[in-house]
Amino acid sequence: MEYQPTLQTVIFLSLFIVIYLFVLMRNTIRNAIDLYDFLLLSAVAIIPLFYILTPKWVVFLAKFIGVSFSFLILFGSLFVITFVYLYRLNIKLNQQNQKIILLVQEVGLLREALSREKGREHSKQEPRGN
Repeated sequence: MEYQPTLQTVIFLSLFIVIYLFVLMRNTIRNAIDLYDFLLLSAVAIIPLFYILTPKWVVFLAKFIGVSFSFLILFGSLFVITFVYLYRLNIKLNQQNQKIILLVQEVGLLREALSREKGREHSKQEPRGN
């Protein structure tokens, strides 16, 4: 199952990847995303480029793995990257949730301590008379 990508496909995909990687790099430099996320997200663009630029290698890899339709390698690898990214995102969300719970508990304790302190000051200021 030999295929040859068209020139338009190569140009369009290359242009998209250059723009996409530039945006990812800029966000990584600005610390909007971390380096590991940059690598995962850039792999989503690099794998299709590898697939388009090296069709013979992909056909060989498909025969080696035992897949009759070589596009399954592309889709499978993109799904794996997507699931790894979603897994990392889920872990980060859970960590943030734990931090939020801890901070809310700390705020509650600080409010309680503040109200006790105000209660003590208020009771000291009231004159006791019979």
